[in-house]
Amino acid sequence: MKREFSRRAFLAGAASTGALAALGLAGCSQQGDADQSRTGSSSGTQANPMPEWAQRLNVDIAATLPGNTSEEIDITETKTCDVVVVGAGCSGTNTAVRAAELGLKVILLEKTNTIGGASLKSWAPSAYNSSYAIAAGDETDTNPIIEQWVADSHWRVDAAAIRQLVNSAGEAIDWMSDNGWKFTYLGMGASMTALPDYSERGPLFKAMIEKYVAPTGEVLTNTSAKHLVVSDGGEVTGVVAVDENGAGIQIDAKAVVIATGGYGANADMVRAAFNFAGVFAGLPQNIGEGLEMAWAAGAQKPTNFGGQMLHQTLARATDKLVDEFDDFPAKYPMILTYVANVLNVGSTGARFRNEALVLDAVPSANSSTYQGSYHYVVISQTLMDVLQAEGLAGLGVDYRIGMPPEYKPDFELDTPWENITAVFDKMVEVNAGFKGSTLEELAQAAGMDESIFSHQFEEYEGFCATGSDTQFGKSTKYLNALGEGPYYAIITEENNLCSWGGLLTNTDYEVLDYERIPVPGLYAVGNDAGGNLYNDTYVGFGIGMANTITSGYLCGTKLAEKL
Repeated sequence: MKREFSRRAFLAGAASTGALAALGLAGCSQQGDADQSRTGSSSGTQANPMPEWAQRLNVDIAATLPGNTSEEIDITETKTCDVVVVGAGCSGTNTAVRAAELGLKVILLEKTNTIGGASLKSWAPSAYNSSYAIAAGDETDTNPIIEQWVADSHWRVDAAAIRQLVNSAGEAIDWMSDNGWKFTYLGMGASMTALPDYSERGPLFKAMIEKYVAPTGEVLTNTSAKHLVVSDGGEVTGVVAVDENGAGIQIDAKAVVIATGGYGANADMVRAAFNFAGVFAGLPQNIGEGLEMAWAAGAQKPTNFGGQMLHQTLARATDKLVDEFDDFPAKYPMILTYVANVLNVGSTGARFRNEALVLDAVPSANSSTYQGSYHYVVISQTLMDVLQAEGLAGLGVDYRIGMPPEYKPDFELDTPWENITAVFDKMVEVNAGFKGSTLEELAQAAGMDESIFSHQFEEYEGFCATGSDTQFGKSTKYLNALGEGPYYAIITEENNLCSWGGLLTNTDYEVLDYERIPVPGLYAVGNDAGGNLYNDTYVGFGIGMANTITSGYLCGTKLAEKL
């Protein structure tokens, strides 16, 4: 069956990268020529200095990075290869493996002791027309996908890069499949193709490395890149790194690939670039050195710098409640953050969206973050009484609660919410929510404007009474009057999985300078190179993982063609 693409399928659902594994590395300092870099000092000539508009976007993190990436390094060993890849997550590993498979000598650097990065906890890429999709009878005309994608990004994207990604992801998936990866086709309107079981991924990466990279090259784990080696002519000719014993290593190469996973774990940098101070559940080592290193070598900081991959709604109470209650009741507050039948307000007490947006992860996250780093989900004694007796079904909930699988407890929609008052009172006790016998008391406790919140509450109750939400157009089936107090406000935060972009690349994954000319010898893949795919922030469905897999595969292929 050949099908057309739907806008809903593209914008709905889940982001594709996840948390708590290991990836990233690299570093930054002043650029320098090959001779001067042997002592870690640098000078060199930057042909395209940062223009004024980019300086306004500048986030200087070098002084706060662990180990201080501007430190002078005593070079004790020099290595030579065709390609050095900085970062052994999926994009970096795929780059290294593919380049080595096609005959290049590759050195792969990883600052942790783990290969695979965020892909070890990711879910599924979107991969149209892979062998898995074709076998399922799901052949797709990708032209409408690409056209809608570009339009949804206000045309401020690289349409050629988007076309290449969409039309190559299936090929990249099949290549990994040929190397032992067994995917599961899900479809879901976007050719979602699930990765193998979590436990299988690390060994699969290692097997690919051992087969292709190890025979002529090597993998250096627990080794952090500190800065690039840059000639007087502006060509990137290598990397200076420090191993786990503090020894300096210079790796001379024909090409350097930045695959460091971005800067999502650098809270100061995220706040400065995106004005976001919510939860980060990505990789703690991804703090931005790879970007700083490339910028110092003349790479452009794109005009859309600052985008993040926002996904999933989290209740601040969860971590503390799990110590006091069984899994289901401990998740009561978090479950309600995924329910459309309640009231959402911002820090002032004003409603800011149609609460049905919580049914889709990316719209939910971005709409919340637009108005601040947290919001409140308001619940009342009236609704709590219904939940205690009839569960979510009593509120008319007949849809799947879209919580992340790792958080979702085992329950049915009609499971009664026993002991609900004790749970919410504990939430207040641990400073993860607020309570008030009256609307005014709740507003005072939560720091909301009493007048704004009281007016908003009464207006919302009116919508519920008439069955018509004239403020945001929420469907009648989601309009449940809150009724009588006491009232509770659940502190609700959005989860940031990773930063998105930071380097501008072309379709050969060459990093571009401020004149959009390639910086000789410098390449980037994965999250670092994703900024040309979206306007100001990530809104994809399976695209993050698709880009991770595909950019590495294609970059390795193109390097073999060039070198």
